[in-house]
Amino acid sequence: MMESQFLETSPDTVIHFRITKTPSTSDQQMKSPLVVFLHYWGGSSATWHKLTSSESPLSLSTRYPSVSIDLRGWGQSTEPVHGATAGDYSITPMASDVVSVLNHLKTGLTTTTRFENGIVLVGHSMGAKVALAALCSLPDDMLVLIKGLVLVAPAPPTPLALPLEMSEQQRRAYDTEESVRWTVQNVLSNQERLTDEDLSMIVRDTLAGNTLAKDGWILHGMQEDISPAVDELSSRPNATGIKISVLAGELDMVEQKDRVEHEVVQALTARGFPVTFTVLKDVKHLIPVEDPEAISRAISTLLAD
Repeated sequence: MMESQFLETSPDTVIHFRITKTPSTSDQQMKSPLVVFLHYWGGSSATWHKLTSSESPLSLSTRYPSVSIDLRGWGQSTEPVHGATAGDYSITPMASDVVSVLNHLKTGLTTTTRFENGIVLVGHSMGAKVALAALCSLPDDMLVLIKGLVLVAPAPPTPLALPLEMSEQQRRAYDTEESVRWTVQNVLSNQERLTDEDLSMIVRDTLAGNTLAKDGWILHGMQEDISPAVDELSSRPNATGIKISVLAGELDMVEQKDRVEHEVVQALTARGFPVTFTVLKDVKHLIPVEDPEAISRAISTLLAD
C-alpha cells in the first residue's frame, strides 16, 4: 500500500512522493533504514513499482520503509511556471527538492520514526546524479543518517556535452508515443525483459514529463559538474565511510559499463569511498524494470556488510 504526499519546496514547485504504508509494520521493517528512490530522465516514482508495490512479488515493502519521489516536472510533481527555464530542472534544484522532502519527513510527527535506522539513497541514471548531489548538500545531522547509496546505471558527476545533432535527437526521442516506444525497445531496454504493462507505464510516464523537465536534463543537468561538491563531501567527517554500490547493465548504450566504471566507480574510490561494482548480464539501461532483483540484492548486501 502506497500513500501519496505533496510538499511545496519553492514557489510554484510541488513535489509528489509515495510512502510505503503496510497495514501492520513488521518487526523487520521497524529495524530497517528508510530507502529513498529517485528515478531516471523520463521516469517517475512508478518506475520503482516492482520494488515498492505490495502487489509485486519482488516488493521490499515488508522489509524496508520507502519513499519514492517524483522529481520536479515528472509524475505528479509540478514545475515552476513563472519565468521558469530549463535551467530550473538541473541537478542542483532537483537535489534541493530531495533534501527538502527528507527534512520534511524527518521532522514530521507521523514520519520521523522512519529515520531511526538511517537512510539508503537509490538513484537511477539522472536520479543517481541527483542522489549524489543531494548527499553532498545534506546538513551534518542528516548526513550521519546515510547508510549507503545504490547508484543504478548512474550518470557521472562530471559534465557530458553532447554534439548538437545528438542532443537534438535525444530531445526528439520523447516527443510522441511512437518515438518513446521505439527508444525504449531499441535503445533503453532489453525488451525481452519487459512486459506489456512495463512498456505502457514507461510510455505514460515519459510523455507526462513537461517540456522544460525534458530539456533541463539535456541542456543543463547532463552538463552540470558536481565533482567539486563530491570533493568537498569527501573531506567531511565520516562521509567516506558511506558505502556505495554501483550497478551497470552489460548491454547499456546510455551509461556504458566501461564509462560507469571509470567516471563513477574509480572517481568515487579515488576520493576514499568504499565502492562495489556489479555488471548485470543481458541488461540495458532500465534496470529498475529489467532486473529489479539486482537492486534488491544490492540494498541487502550493502546493509549486511
